[in-house]
Amino acid sequence: MVARVIIGANYGDEGKGTVVARYTKESDNVLNVLTNGGPQRGHSILTEKGSMTFQHFGSGTFHGADNHYSRYFILNPMQFVNEYNGLLVKPKHIYRDPRCKWTTPYDVMANLIQEEQLRRKASCGMGIWNTIKRFNYMPGKTMLFDMLFALTEEAKADYLRSIRRYYDNNLQIPDHWKDTWYSPALIQHFLEDCAFMLDKTEVVELKDLSYENLIFENGQGLLLSDTGKDTYDTTPSDTGIRYALELTGELGIGSLTAHYVTRPYLTRHGDGEMMNEKQRKLISKDIMEDRTNHDNEHQGGFRYGKLDINSLYDRIVGDARGVRFQLELTHCDEMDRLNEFKMKFGDVNTYDTPLV
Repeated sequence: MVARVIIGANYGDEGKGTVVARYTKESDNVLNVLTNGGPQRGHSILTEKGSMTFQHFGSGTFHGADNHYSRYFILNPMQFVNEYNGLLVKPKHIYRDPRCKWTTPYDVMANLIQEEQLRRKASCGMGIWNTIKRFNYMPGKTMLFDMLFALTEEAKADYLRSIRRYYDNNLQIPDHWKDTWYSPALIQHFLEDCAFMLDKTEVVELKDLSYENLIFENGQGLLLSDTGKDTYDTTPSDTGIRYALELTGELGIGSLTAHYVTRPYLTRHGDGEMMNEKQRKLISKDIMEDRTNHDNEHQGGFRYGKLDINSLYDRIVGDARGVRFQLELTHCDEMDRLNEFKMKFGDVNTYDTPLV
């Protein structure tokens, strides 16, 4: 069995989707494991027919990979339905660990309300932090996804109303949100999305699956990893090698290759600290306006910065924990720094844009 983990080396948006798609295309019998985070990720691949962005599915889906949601991945039935219906290639099998946390409309709306009240653009607006906190702090028993479907229809709706009450006690709901927030139709529609996801996925732990190639696809990047300080501009998961090491260790796989992905420069979405930030054209006149990452209402602007290769190397070595790693350098056609990277890392895999 060959096991790889694809890791963003910076603030996300490095090109992880392209790297996953390449390794999937070159391999047979692939299981694409969504390792961490949730569908706040947006991993894009570019083809001759245009771009495709994967959030709730692995980027290897385009080349026929089956999908697995690890126990560290947060399910979002609403996003699952929207994305599944738009897939050009649908996975034959979509597996999920029974321990996955799951997001409700109230987690998402609470996220958006909080960002609105704080007048900032630092979140993807998918309710990830809110979901984590609700599972940790909501009074009473927090249900796993499949437990919901052991209930009667009224009990399901009542459980969702209990989540709404949890937020009512912890958040001031603005008047312009109240019609949606208290809508009975919202609960019914969400339960339909949950039923759709239940029908399309299989509950299987990773240890019970057998594939020749495992590709763990991480979300976000090393500079966004959870610091334990609950900061708004990070993500509530370990974005490095840790989870993939745990999961492959449980499988008895002794060989894992870590593929760290970077552009020749830094990028970041929205608010939050960013090292060496500069205007795009001051970094290199050849850096093009990004084709798949755009300014958006939740995260704000797409920002650029100069990448220090020595800091990058230290960051990767510190995360890899002695595991064999490979540097994957994307957007090479936008900035010629290949020799600098080779001097520090040795062998470097390169990608131009577009590719797949």
